[in-house]
Amino acid sequence: MNYIIIGNGIAGIEAAFAIRKNDPDGTIKIISSSEHLHYYRPNVIEYLGNGTTIEKLIIYKKEQYKKKNIENILQTTITKINPSDHTLIDASGATYRYDRLLLATGAYSFVPPVRGSDCAGVFTLRGITDANKIKDYCRDIASVVVVGGGLLGLESAYSLVKLGKKVTVVEFCKWLLPRQLDKRGGEILARMLSEKGLSFVLDDSVLSIEGNGRVEKLVLKSGREISAGAVVFSAGIRCRTALAKDAGIAVNNGIIVDDYMRTSAHDVYAAGDPAEHRGRIYGIWPAAKEQGRIAGMNMAGIATEYSGTLMANTLKITGIDLYSAGNFEADNCDVLVTEDPSHYKKFIFTGDNPVGAIVLGDREAMKIAQRVIEGKAGPGEFKKIFSQRG
Repeated sequence: MNYIIIGNGIAGIEAAFAIRKNDPDGTIKIISSSEHLHYYRPNVIEYLGNGTTIEKLIIYKKEQYKKKNIENILQTTITKINPSDHTLIDASGATYRYDRLLLATGAYSFVPPVRGSDCAGVFTLRGITDANKIKDYCRDIASVVVVGGGLLGLESAYSLVKLGKKVTVVEFCKWLLPRQLDKRGGEILARMLSEKGLSFVLDDSVLSIEGNGRVEKLVLKSGREISAGAVVFSAGIRCRTALAKDAGIAVNNGIIVDDYMRTSAHDVYAAGDPAEHRGRIYGIWPAAKEQGRIAGMNMAGIATEYSGTLMANTLKITGIDLYSAGNFEADNCDVLVTEDPSHYKKFIFTGDNPVGAIVLGDREAMKIAQRVIEGKAGPGEFKKIFSQRG
């Protein structure tokens, strides 16, 4: 059996390992446009702040792939898929034949249609190459604006602070981390991050980027102006679906897959950021890892269903622990809330059924909340936190 995987992110790598575990003899090729072997993408932000090296980002060395008889083909871009004859064509015109194909093509950073976004000094952060460009450009720049108050935006902003930059975060929502926190939690986080040197403009967005060929200032929709030498957009991601769409594979917002990670094309699977399962695109590392493993098992003939990934986030924002899971804005539920200057905890439940939880700045409570949400402990365990520490 000849397996080809396009993309060497976590979905692609997990698929390759799952295939090899269940098919010791098949040929496995991982084709990627990246110049680097698979690396831990979430730590690219730490690399931006000079907190780690490229060598430490790379998870598996060449010898580990060799031992599993998995071939990595780097700096190679696939430009065409021909599902009818099971072939691929790369940018140089070379052809590859597959028996089973996985599309783990990832996603790209979205840049809103803002006037001046084509100026020098406008960046997104998705991988090592992006981080290198930002560090090189900002070497002699004092002020940077990060557009987007989500996790990536906040971590990027803090890495730039560690490089000695004055950083302002612009977020169109009324609070930070709108996907992981409620309004009060976002307010508390903003105060904690302000103490770390970050500045925030909330409930506003960028109207234009001004400058003579390079970034000099931003004009916001409120009329406010912010002087800056560079801008980093962290405004979400978009699935890489063009390759699949051009091949006639069913695409909505992502590449549509069934419960076995199969696309509409025979012997073609998809996993990770570009995959849309039951109308949902996850865009998170745990989901990509799980989808990749399940896709690999199915490609190797081990029928395995994917039923979705729990949208729970265990995060560390600039060193501050955060756990967020479930529906923390649900109506007609019981709610317990407690806060102090360095902690925020919220538990939503109905009877003995947990509905959602937020824990900010309390590692022990975070562990308990995770166990409760995952059904490994009863809600009473989390309720104790409020009676003991409330």
